[in-house]
Amino acid sequence: MNKRKRFAFRHGATADWLRRGMRLPFILASVVCSLAYADTGGETVAKKSGTRKLGLSIQVQGGGWGRARKDAIETVLYSVADEMLSRLPGRLKAPIVVTHTDGPPVAEYGRGSHGEYRIRLHAQGENWHLYAYEFAHELCHVLSNYDAHVSAHDNQWFEETLCETASLFTLKNLAQRWEQAPPGPQWQAEAVRLRAFFDLLIAEGHRRLPPEAPLATWLRDNEDALRRNPYLRQKNEVLANLLLPLFERNPENWQALSYMNLDPGDARSSLRSYLGQWYGNTPLAHRDLVAGVLALLALDDVVPPDRPAGSLTALAE
Repeated sequence: MNKRKRFAFRHGATADWLRRGMRLPFILASVVCSLAYADTGGETVAKKSGTRKLGLSIQVQGGGWGRARKDAIETVLYSVADEMLSRLPGRLKAPIVVTHTDGPPVAEYGRGSHGEYRIRLHAQGENWHLYAYEFAHELCHVLSNYDAHVSAHDNQWFEETLCETASLFTLKNLAQRWEQAPPGPQWQAEAVRLRAFFDLLIAEGHRRLPPEAPLATWLRDNEDALRRNPYLRQKNEVLANLLLPLFERNPENWQALSYMNLDPGDARSSLRSYLGQWYGNTPLAHRDLVAGVLALLALDDVVPPDRPAGSLTALAE
């Protein structure tokens, strides 16, 4: 069975990941949410999500989930899918089967015997923020045609970066949605934990560019290492933070994911060519997102010169 490993955790022991969640603000938020969840008696009755109504099937199978009930996990995963797939109507026809892994989360290569996508998550117990974070990352890979290449490719680091951006976007937006319209009464309090986890991640010191280092300089200094190892999370997460505003301004831009990794030459092309192919494959309605990425990376000369002057700079600001 061929798999492409995609770490929702950065390289290192899982203990490093756990330490990230042990800072005081996040502990307090978790305690508040746990008490609120206990008040509901652990009920998991949920409204039917939008993506479920549209025919998406997410099936949580197998063991290893700890005390979490499978229907509760599915509620969270459908909510994540709503954030991503509401902008990609009809994108996924095949079901998604989700199982647990003691290793890093992964979107497995190759469909199952019934044509299903197979995703494995590391989260367990009632750590709903981790289910949301991990599933958003792996779902992003599926939406960006991750299985077009049978092994890691030279520009996979950029796909990994986009998928970290998807996780951040989902945590923030899911918190907002659950504050106002949770899938069930007991989920409203979980918005606090989702927001606290987003705030914790976005503020991590390693996600900031070094002082007086333009992004173009950072890219020049780090791209070779990222092409060799796409899982350098502390580097990916620098760019993920900078990409997030491009999607926040217009969430419809997530539709551009469908047009990534469509060309066989993408596996070994330069980043300039890779993003240029993405720009060319993307319909006009969503090219502004790709143009904004190119401007951010100072690669905007890829865009045809007939584009209105100044528009790329505005997108990247």
